[in-house]
Amino acid sequence: MSLPKGVTTAEAAIVAILVIVLISIASVLFGGYMARLNTPTGKIMKLAAGEARILIPATFCLYLNSALFILLPYFGGQFVQMVGSKDFISGEALNEITEKIVVVAVASSLTSMIRGMLYVLAGERIVRELRKQVFKALIRQEIAYFDVQTTGALVSRLTNDTQTLQNAASSNISIFLRCTASLLLSLIVMFVTSWKLTLAMLATVPVVSILAAIMGHFQRKVSSKYQDETAELGNIASETFGNLRTVRAFASGEKLMEYKYCSASDRVYLYGWKRSMIYGAWSGVVGLLFFVAFAVVLRFGASLVEQKEMSSGDLISFVLYTVSLSGSVAMLGSIMPSFSAAIGATQKIFEIIDREPAQADGFIDPGECKGKLEFDQVCFHYATRPDAQVLKKVSFQADSNQVVALVGQSGSGKTSCVSLLQRLYDCQAGAVRIDGVDVKELKMSFLRRNMAVVSQEPILFAISARENIAFGVEEASQIKLEEAAKLANCHSFISEWEKGYDTLVGERGIQLSGGQKQRVAIARAILANPTILLLDEATSALDAESEGMVQEALEQLMKQREGRTFLVIAHRLSTVKDADLIVVLSAGECVETGTHEELLAKGNVYKDLVQRQLDLRG
Repeated sequence: MSLPKGVTTAEAAIVAILVIVLISIASVLFGGYMARLNTPTGKIMKLAAGEARILIPATFCLYLNSALFILLPYFGGQFVQMVGSKDFISGEALNEITEKIVVVAVASSLTSMIRGMLYVLAGERIVRELRKQVFKALIRQEIAYFDVQTTGALVSRLTNDTQTLQNAASSNISIFLRCTASLLLSLIVMFVTSWKLTLAMLATVPVVSILAAIMGHFQRKVSSKYQDETAELGNIASETFGNLRTVRAFASGEKLMEYKYCSASDRVYLYGWKRSMIYGAWSGVVGLLFFVAFAVVLRFGASLVEQKEMSSGDLISFVLYTVSLSGSVAMLGSIMPSFSAAIGATQKIFEIIDREPAQADGFIDPGECKGKLEFDQVCFHYATRPDAQVLKKVSFQADSNQVVALVGQSGSGKTSCVSLLQRLYDCQAGAVRIDGVDVKELKMSFLRRNMAVVSQEPILFAISARENIAFGVEEASQIKLEEAAKLANCHSFISEWEKGYDTLVGERGIQLSGGQKQRVAIARAILANPTILLLDEATSALDAESEGMVQEALEQLMKQREGRTFLVIAHRLSTVKDADLIVVLSAGECVETGTHEELLAKGNVYKDLVQRQLDLRG
């Protein structure tokens, strides 16, 4: 059947180009609708809406490129018909149609270039914002969250999953929109050219649609598992390289971690194999259906030409449109696995972003902190071990300017008391108070501003000594920094380094000795100028010489007081004997409180701890 009277293929192509306006409007409206949905796709569209000033011109170029591309098959068909015509065709006519082909091709290439650059740029900006949101969401989660989440898995979410989403949000979306527009415009021109031939060609569409739905379902499930196993693989690698010295300290350490990594890698490969099988099956079926449709178009089109229902040029154009349409379908099929993987990754990412911390921030900021501490009938257990009661109705008080020591055997709950005071965790019963206010009601910023900690194994960052000491302090002059370093007995050895305070200390401060790391950590705490200073067994892991240096720094610090309250955890008798108050913990209970002399006079648990330490020294 020929075109309707007065309608040519060129005019049909022009109509198709005008449809671009409608498609553009529909895309904006559809994108706005999707952005309001609380689904992974909707959340991606919401992120994309922030880059509208880049995506709108990019989408316009995309649709314009598709429209220009639609003209090429028409001109190609006309050129072939001219060459094969029995009538004389002038060189001028051939030159004219060749020029049109070149102009359309150049314009199509330019719009394609602009479209590609803008979409990739938008994708980079979207994933940058997404990474920021994920990191901000992670860093505000309660510590208990990280007790059950591995570092490697979280890093994988920040890197692998966001990278997967970046591909979907930039190049893949561009390909999807371009192929969809090309598909729609090709169908319009083909239907106007010959509705009979178009319907014959579309007979394969229902089969493709059903297969696409089935493949997409399996692909999403497999992709989600693939992302999870990839995250676990990253976790094992991170754990191994972060603790490589410990791994190598044991005979079977390297073999064990190698086995774990290889096993995890095999699991990733298994799901990757499944993904490749699905992708291959989809590509093969789509390719087969394309050739079937192509054969139908050739044979049925030839009969229409024979019956004078369409010209040979129109048939050539129709065949080229069929190739273009089939290429769009094949391209859509090839990116479906990427979209499925992106949806799986997006679900994991937005679970993190949408998660509200179990610990709500307090609402009180008294401004000034006097440093009065109180534990009132505190009961506590970790979420990962609900049956193991760590603290059982622990009660004690510390006044401003006091040095309070927590003593007891390992596992008695001393470090847990420090964690509760910092509000790293919340107690299940009782209350921990600062200046009479429950820490749950105090703003986190108030707690961080007025509290600092020196732990048994201090963590330094892979930055300079200066940056480590000034960590968490917005402004620190060189004079104040050196004063803190001198008070912590670390100024002397830092000054001996070639670059002084600008010397890099290595990851976790690995280039420093244990005593040096501890003194830098003390300097960091001093510079923060907290009202409450927590010392969690700050000397227990040091040799005698290093302990002496650190102990001297701590004693000098505690003598000055300067309006500071000290909560000290220590096994060493020398560290606690001068404390204003000693709290003795045993199996999570507060069994004794008093001064060194008072507790020795009672002759109970504390005296036994002291005697045991003296016996060990003897």
